[in-house]
Amino acid sequence: MYKTIICAIEIGNEGKKVLAKAQEVAAKFESRLIIINVLPYTFLPKDYQNELKGKTLPEFEKFVSKFGIAKKNRALKVGKPYEAICSLADKMQADLIILGTHSKKGIHSLMGSTATAVANNSKCDVSLVKV
Repeated sequence: MYKTIICAIEIGNEGKKVLAKAQEVAAKFESRLIIINVLPYTFLPKDYQNELKGKTLPEFEKFVSKFGIAKKNRALKVGKPYEAICSLADKMQADLIILGTHSKKGIHSLMGSTATAVANNSKCDVSLVKV
């Protein structure tokens, strides 16, 4: 059913939970799993964005390598998270995007802003993991 799955994560315990769920779904459907982490620093100058990305890359590589994700299936981007996630999904012709969402209180906080934007702008299915 799903040939290519994009999993958007943040490095940390929440990212582990989302990535574990994505691996479970990918194994079930024998899907290609591509991991993306987006640094939301678009307001910074390009040279500083590149420096930040360079500093974050080793941590990202170490984090995803623990899950056995091949280097060709990893992406570290700087930009608006929902745009980078949806763009990668389009480029890779993904069938599903998996990302985490925080459980917040109140009627206006059903999903986080990134999760909402991805769900509204994606051309493929979106699955949310409660973190």
